[in-house]
Amino acid sequence: MWLLTYEEMATTYQVSLFAGAFMVLALVVWRISRRQRHYEVPARDIRKGHRWCQVDILSHTAYCNVCEGLIVDGWYCDSCGVCADHGCFRKADKGISCKFLSRAGNSSIKHHWVKGNLPLGSICDVCEGECGFQALTDFRCCWCQRTVHTCCQPMMAKICDFGRFKSFIVPPYCVRLKLVGWKGRRHLVVSEVRLPNFRPWCPLIVFANAKSGNNEGDLILRAFRGILNTSQVIDLHDLPPESGLEWCHLVPDQTCRVLVAGGDGTVGWVLNAIQKLKLFPQPQVCILPLGTGNDLSRVLGWGDCYSGHIDVKCILDQIASSTCVKLDRWKIKLSSERHLGIPIPSREILMNNYASVGVDALVTLNFHKTRESKFYLYSSRLLNKFLYLSYGTKDILERECKNLHQKLELQLDGKSVNLPELEAIVILNIPSWGAGVRPWQMGSRASELQPLRFNDGILEVIGIYSSFHIAQLQVGLSEPLRLGRAKEIKLCLHEKVPMQVDGEPWEQHPADITVTYNATLSTKEYSVVEDSSADNYQVDSRFEGIYYIGIG
Repeated sequence: MWLLTYEEMATTYQVSLFAGAFMVLALVVWRISRRQRHYEVPARDIRKGHRWCQVDILSHTAYCNVCEGLIVDGWYCDSCGVCADHGCFRKADKGISCKFLSRAGNSSIKHHWVKGNLPLGSICDVCEGECGFQALTDFRCCWCQRTVHTCCQPMMAKICDFGRFKSFIVPPYCVRLKLVGWKGRRHLVVSEVRLPNFRPWCPLIVFANAKSGNNEGDLILRAFRGILNTSQVIDLHDLPPESGLEWCHLVPDQTCRVLVAGGDGTVGWVLNAIQKLKLFPQPQVCILPLGTGNDLSRVLGWGDCYSGHIDVKCILDQIASSTCVKLDRWKIKLSSERHLGIPIPSREILMNNYASVGVDALVTLNFHKTRESKFYLYSSRLLNKFLYLSYGTKDILERECKNLHQKLELQLDGKSVNLPELEAIVILNIPSWGAGVRPWQMGSRASELQPLRFNDGILEVIGIYSSFHIAQLQVGLSEPLRLGRAKEIKLCLHEKVPMQVDGEPWEQHPADITVTYNATLSTKEYSVVEDSSADNYQVDSRFEGIYYIGIG
């Protein structure tokens, strides 16, 4: 019989203790990783002061609400509109209350009047005369946006009805806040939302990235904070879209509206978050185009771009008059991938607009690398389009994607397609591609073809001969090679080629790529808004899993 010494017993005990602790830690980490992340709607603590932004004195004349002097170097609150110069903003934090996010009460609040700095052309709600044209005079309610002369203010109703956009606003008396977090990191979040006493009510949630574009995202966020409850405005630079979509859980049995200010990539990000959360009722998604291509926005009637002065009231009127349509979404599965002889696990990507392999994906990839570079300091649509043009011209000479037809095989609904000499294959779900080009409708025979629709459960496939061919399509001097239409598409890549889905590019290694209908959701999945100026699309309700999307 073997006997252990005291030192051996102590060592064995220590090893066993360490192994047990490691197993417990691994179990805890595994459980945490499997736990569904909890999302919250953050709320600003107005007791700490206003939400200050710097006044642009070149485009806006403002007067300090504390000392009433003309502001040369100062700030304004993008929530309530109070202005203060550099030496008075701390006094304004203590002496002038900001717009409430939450307020005790059951069914009403009084007007929140802010003195002076009225928009040009303001009309008194009582006497209908012009007001606010002399320094710091007259008043504006930061909830209903009504303006009134100082002498006419006593004749105004005491209770605010939130004005003509009340169906978009979450009233402060409907919101309950709570403190969460640990000591030193405690913050306010929206814990409960009650229904207001007016109908119809479809609260609007605004998404934008403050760092995107030439400061356009930040301007959009500021403008909507002045109209809505500031908790309804989500900066995607600080929070994921899931946090803003938590409103859909807080207001049960009510349909929310979602306004996405950004490009096609941002819209796809929000749509994917909606699918991930499996929201019901599904929100209605609207688009404010801030990207470079904005193909989905063009198709749905929201326009090709938005820049310059931000007229929030005009945008809200457009949303109110819009209608809902359906949008197909497609699942792209990449399987049998191998890199350096090592198999890569299969993965899936959702597609809204289009996918492609070849030269147009190469141009997008080169632009993407430039945009991610630390030397890319200034962003604008004009610069982005110039970069696209530069990379397209460069490829005309280099032809990196020549003989693409020898590097892949194409099948439409199980039937192989004989490919001529091509440099790109594009799979279309929407009519627009390449920043406004409608290739399926080009050419003399276009009227004889079935129109391309984004809600018929069918994809259209076209071929591109070269970068020069893309340039010809951009100006309408050519037409694409129409390869066919299908409900299921398969690509077998034999070599590494550039690929992109909805403007997100990468270098794809040899793989089997299958595009199928995303039928994982019910027939009421996503909503989007449609303007009367958009094309009159027919809705086909035969297919399961169609996403509702809006046309403006």
